[in-house]
Amino acid sequence: MKTILLVLLICTFPAKLFAQELTQTVKGKVIDADTRGPLPGANIILLSGGTMAKGTSSDANGNFKLEKVPVGRQTFKITFLGYEEIFLNEIMVGSGREVVLNIEMKESVADLDEVTVYAYDDKSEPINQMATISATQITVESTSRIAAGINDPGRTAQSFAGVSSADDENNELVIRGNSPRGMLWRMEGIEIPNPNHFTNGEGGSGGGVSALSTQVLANSDFFTGAFPAEYGNALSGVFDLKLRNGNYEKHEYAFQLGVLGAQAALEGPLKKGSEASYLLNYRYSTLKILSKAGIDISGGDITPEWQDLSYKFYIPTKKAGYFSVWGLGGISSAGSTVAPDTSFWNYRSDRFRDTEDHQLGIAGITHNYLFPNSKTYIKTVAAYSHTKNEATVDSLDYDLRPATTENENFAYNTFSLNSFINHKFNAQHVLMGGFIFHNRGYNLDALSLNFDTGTLEQQVKSKGSTQVFESYVQWKYRLNEKVDINSGLHSSFLALNKDYSIEPRLGIRWDITKQHRINFGAGLHSKIEPVSVYLAERELNDGSIIQPNKDLKITKAAHVVLGYNWNFARDFRLKAEVYYQHLYDVPVDPNDSTNTVSSLNFSSGFTNEKLTNQGTGRNYGLELTLEKFFSNNWYMLTTASLFESKYTMPDGVERNTAFNSKYIFNVVGGKEFEVGKNKQNILGLNLRTMWRGGYRTTPLDLEASLAQNREVRDYSRAFETKVPDYYRVDCGISYRKNKPSWSWIVSLDIQNVSGRLNVWDEFYSPETGKVEINYMNGMIPILNYRVEF
Repeated sequence: MKTILLVLLICTFPAKLFAQELTQTVKGKVIDADTRGPLPGANIILLSGGTMAKGTSSDANGNFKLEKVPVGRQTFKITFLGYEEIFLNEIMVGSGREVVLNIEMKESVADLDEVTVYAYDDKSEPINQMATISATQITVESTSRIAAGINDPGRTAQSFAGVSSADDENNELVIRGNSPRGMLWRMEGIEIPNPNHFTNGEGGSGGGVSALSTQVLANSDFFTGAFPAEYGNALSGVFDLKLRNGNYEKHEYAFQLGVLGAQAALEGPLKKGSEASYLLNYRYSTLKILSKAGIDISGGDITPEWQDLSYKFYIPTKKAGYFSVWGLGGISSAGSTVAPDTSFWNYRSDRFRDTEDHQLGIAGITHNYLFPNSKTYIKTVAAYSHTKNEATVDSLDYDLRPATTENENFAYNTFSLNSFINHKFNAQHVLMGGFIFHNRGYNLDALSLNFDTGTLEQQVKSKGSTQVFESYVQWKYRLNEKVDINSGLHSSFLALNKDYSIEPRLGIRWDITKQHRINFGAGLHSKIEPVSVYLAERELNDGSIIQPNKDLKITKAAHVVLGYNWNFARDFRLKAEVYYQHLYDVPVDPNDSTNTVSSLNFSSGFTNEKLTNQGTGRNYGLELTLEKFFSNNWYMLTTASLFESKYTMPDGVERNTAFNSKYIFNVVGGKEFEVGKNKQNILGLNLRTMWRGGYRTTPLDLEASLAQNREVRDYSRAFETKVPDYYRVDCGISYRKNKPSWSWIVSLDIQNVSGRLNVWDEFYSPETGKVEINYMNGMIPILNYRVEF
């Protein structure tokens, strides 16, 4: 009888009482944003419904650990006496891996009772404390959440105001109408070569897919103009990538399988009882699965394949500071062949075959030393990089005999060093100064067929090295709790031709209230061309070889940006920026009859024609951003950009640049649902819509093309017309299942869900005597299954 009563009593209890509540450990480090020193005694509070659920404090080294945090989206509040409080909103806590937070706090210059009154709440504030405008922090969370972003930082950035893609097949960034070749990539505080697979050529900043996995990335900064003084060699934008440390207490693993291949990540402690850790990630990817499904992305029948390995080892010491050893390596290849049955050759392009092979290697070491006064630190980063890009194009006759039309082999080996000292005098004054050195070895060999003479001509053939020297100083002055003034100076010197650039910078940020902010940035910036541009060669009639562009000057630009931010409701922000850019000393071909050969019109490549610095350009526009930060399980980002991008040749006529699409509109959003018996699993839905004006093209002269049976364009109207507007809708769905000590995630992203065929360009076909169209990609589905434990 007692047994029956017990069973009945148990059955009356809600089933929820027996559902295991899944929890995870959240830990990390709290440091001063200016000195990088630890902040012992900082309070880390887990919020639930706006009130404290549990909390802890950081130890003498700034480390903290908060155990038994429920899985799901969680919000944390961090406070420390004399510092501005921080809210970390909607952090994903999963059952498979511990959450590690690196928290940087800014000392307040206000009286303690005024801190919460005047501190502007900026949920996307960049990591770099010297940045005042046109800068955004890109979180790992947002990178993994963007629909069809395929965990690529570049494709994530395409959703921001003023930024668009060059086309569907790569992640190049066209920023405020500038050529993508104006971008700077940095990793761990030092300039690196283009970190993408299938790079686009000399000077290109993008590629088919990123060589970096979000498994190793930490939150990073992205700039679209008026950069602080520590950044040089950039005209349009800066992507300052950072790598996270591995878990120093527990070994953790992640494996992923999908239609693009497989990925494995592992991390853990190097030594028990120490904060030393390792982090490794390897990927093998191929388009074979998509190709067999009838989805052609590459346009070639040699299926693209790529592999990459990234790593970071973090090694702290008791007296010598901390060291980290990090790196990235990748290889990729693709190409196309011809149909052996020539009866299938309908176009001239059908007789061409091509191959491309790419190598990327970066190895670096970072040392950070904090002086005993906890006010000064020195950071030094040294890196060695290797890139090799080979491309060959052959034209076959009807007997299948090949004749080479293009053969390029570019190899660079670069040693780079960046060292700076940072001193914080007090909460108001921070001074930083440093230098950058690059020793760039090169081995360049390029041949191109002259179709008029039928001979292969040497475009460049050179082996050697050159050096680049940069220095910078910047001062952050916090006038009061409302106004920050960041000023600085950057200089660059190219040893190859002894050209230099001196670049003052200024940034001002005024927090009018907690809801309103005005910011301003201005400065000079510059970009050094690829070595191949300077060393391109031509053969004269007497057989002598000259390098016509060796004395080409560094391209320069002046940026001015004014911005306004309004936090008009909880988690909502309206942001506006108006900008003007004047580009000068731009390389152009003064003898070009087409009036199109300006470096502002090309995303990559080089020429052996004689160039001069007689070109100029200007970009100006307005950008609006309406953002709802992730909270209450949903987010939204809407941007509108209206702009003009112009260039001028030596004839003095101002024309549209190739990238003057005039407008860009983006709508990004998503919603997460807590599902399952205990609401511990997450279903996510994401959407992205991209609409921009078509890029510029020079109109075809159909009458002349028909008469001459070859493509003829009307260059008296260079870049006057444009292709149809670009429009694309992406969507994504994901499901995270949390289980005790592990979790799995399945996701499906669809790029171009409507299958719309956006126009790349129009061309005249001599074979058909008609105007034909090159289209971009249609619908591309990306399915992944991931396990974390």
